[in-house]
Amino acid sequence: MFANKPIKVAKDIDGVRRSAFWHLSRRDHSQAELLKKLQRKTDNQEWIETVINECLDYNYLDDQRFTESFIRGSQNKGYGATRIKQDLKLKGIGELLIKQTFDDNEFNYIDAAQQLLSNKYREAIVTQHLKQKAMGFLQAKGHSFDIIALAIESHNEGFPTPTFNDLDEACLLLSKKFKVAIEDQKQKTKALRHLTSHGYDYSKSNQAIKLFNQQLALDE
Repeated sequence: MFANKPIKVAKDIDGVRRSAFWHLSRRDHSQAELLKKLQRKTDNQEWIETVINECLDYNYLDDQRFTESFIRGSQNKGYGATRIKQDLKLKGIGELLIKQTFDDNEFNYIDAAQQLLSNKYREAIVTQHLKQKAMGFLQAKGHSFDIIALAIESHNEGFPTPTFNDLDEACLLLSKKFKVAIEDQKQKTKALRHLTSHGYDYSKSNQAIKLFNQQLALDE
């Protein structure tokens, strides 16, 4: 990999000004973001302050506009409110401005989270294994637990509810994990956990374990 090029120090205020315009031409910045970048160009605080004020005067910098735009862009990517607020804080936006902007912003995070699930899963999310994966996926996007639960529920409405009554299928699952009869309590607990994670209830899991042991005995 190529090493990052060293930052070229500004020799005068025009160098600081060019750096500011270059950054702002690439994307919108918060005032704190631009300030941090200019501080890497020079330690002359007077130059930095002058350029920042010029950007503010010409409306090149506007934290309100930046916050509104950042929220919209993040929402379009499917991010949840928790993630967006954290990212804004990292951009140097104050908590009061974040709160005010969110209070004025109407957005259905349940629909957004459900859309992410629909893009990723083509089946109902009902087994413990799938639920854990879906929850982790949406948590990483910054969605809260209540939003996640409602999104999964809404997602599942679009699919027929699967039934987990096939004992033969349950025995097949056990055969892939166990090569001997499931007799001691430790193995039984492990088998129950394995089957319930795939959507079988406690009663059906116990029946499957019993049938699995019977089939092994017949094969001997």
